[in-house]
Parts: sequence; structure tokens; C-alpha cells
Amino acid sequence: MTPMTDSTTSLRASLLDRLAAQWIALGVTLTGRPDEDLIDIEALVALTAELGQEDARVYEGAVDWCTAYGAAVNVGRLRTVAAEMAIDVARLGTFAALLSSAGGPRWPFPGETAYRYEPRGKVHIRTLRTAAALAWRLRSAFGVTARADILAILAAAGGREMTVADLARLARFTKRNVALTVQSLALADVLEVDRIGNELRVKLTGEPGFRAWLEPTPCGYVDWVGRFAVAVRALGFAVPATAPASVRAIEARVLMTQLAPLIRRTGLPLPDTSAMGEAFNAAFDQWCSRLADAFTP
Repeated sequence: MTPMTDSTTSLRASLLDRLAAQWIALGVTLTGRPDEDLIDIEALVALTAELGQEDARVYEGAVDWCTAYGAAVNVGRLRTVAAEMAIDVARLGTFAALLSSAGGPRWPFPGETAYRYEPRGKVHIRTLRTAAALAWRLRSAFGVTARADILAILAAAGGREMTVADLARLARFTKRNVALTVQSLALADVLEVDRIGNELRVKLTGEPGFRAWLEPTPCGYVDWVGRFAVAVRALGFAVPATAPASVRAIEARVLMTQLAPLIRRTGLPLPDTSAMGEAFNAAFDQWCSRLADAFTP
């Protein structure tokens, strides 16, 4: 395989820093500033399983958190999210085995660990009343189900309406599940639903008491599953070291063609596709560097 480029190295470092920032926001004692964006717990766990062993502080902090609060993880959704992000199942299994050995919940991912993990006591929860931890706070109140995640997404939308299809795509639940959940929450006056043609448009209730309880809310919704999926694919890109530069350029362009819709949808920077032939290798490396900047907390 080709050796890692400087841009790939910087992307990996940025992702590890982002993982640390998100775990800090969930109460893990690490050095650094907490993330301020709404955290997708399953995306965070999945990427930690994939990359976390490269940074023991992050990995051990994640195991500590999952040992204490793993009940807040939707294991079915974790399986869906990990598949979308192309996470190595063996690494997810190793993480699950380590978690089980520490006395945490048993997740149905086959794997083994060579040692028994003893929790380090790295998790200290002061409050869940932060924008980053809103999804966790809602799961604590409404259960680890679609309803908590739908409310978190709509709270981050800043009053903007969303369709059931939008919510299903972002929450990674089926449209039927989301439709039934929306119906239930509307009956409880938590959501307002308008029908335009055959389409349902959903937003949070205007009830000031409920909106005040949700505060502080995130400034926009970040699709971490989609963003992390792009990053994992970029990190995994490699061609044999003996391959001509022209072959690497062709393979890199194929990858960009595949990822372009997801890159646009998640608001990540696009590469310069005007570069032709072998010149696209430099454009791809520059894109990896810009991607690293996008993930820097």
C-alpha cells in the first residue's frame, strides 16, 4: 500500500482530536476543550472503535464512559451507523469485548480481548444541560428510541420544518418508525405537523415552557455519521506502492465521484475536480488537508 501522506496523517490527527473533544463534552476527563456541536453518540462510539486505539487516552475514556453509561447507546442504531461509516466490524467487536470485560453492557458484536479492562474512573458528569449533550439528555428523559433523536434534530434545526424523510435520513431510523414517532409526539403537543399534499412537515412545538427546557440548543445540526463516513473512506484510500501515479489519480477520482453526493449533503469541502490526469493526485492530497481542517475542533 502507499504510505500515508502528510495530509492523511493530519486528517487522522484531526479526527482523534475531534473524538477527544466529543468525549470531553460527554464527561470524560481528557485534556482539551469540549465540542459544542450536538453529539451523535453512535457515530462517536463507531469512530472510536475504528481509530481510538491509536490514542490510549481517548480509547480508555470511551470504554470508561460506555461502561458507566452504555445504556444510553442504541445498539441497533450503532449497527446501522457503523455499517454506513464502513467501520471494521472486528474493531467494533474488540471494543465491545473490552467493554464487557470491564463490567459494562454486553453488545452483540463478536470479538475478543486479550486482557480484562479495569475502569480508570475517567468520567465525571457535572450536567447534561449543554448543547453537545442534548441528545443524551433527551434519551435520559424519553428513552433510547427514535423520539429522543428526532427531538434533538428538530431542536438543532432552529425552528425549521423537516419532512419525515429528512428526519429518517438524519436519525437513521426507518420512515415508518419516524412517522409513527412523529404521530405520537404530535398527540403529546411536543411537535407541530402540517400536511402539504402527501408530505408531512414537522417542527417543534411553539410552547415556550418546552423550548426553555430544551435550552441550550445546538446552533445547527451536524450529520456526524455522514461526515465520519467520508473521513473513513478517505483514510482507507490506498493503492499498491508500485502502481503508477496515473492509476492512483484514476482511483482517487473514482472515490471522489462516489463520495461527492455525501460530501455535498454534509457540507464538507469538495476537491478540485478540474485537475486532470496525474495532477489530480495533488488535488486529492490538498482535499485531504482541507478535510482535516474541517474536522479540527
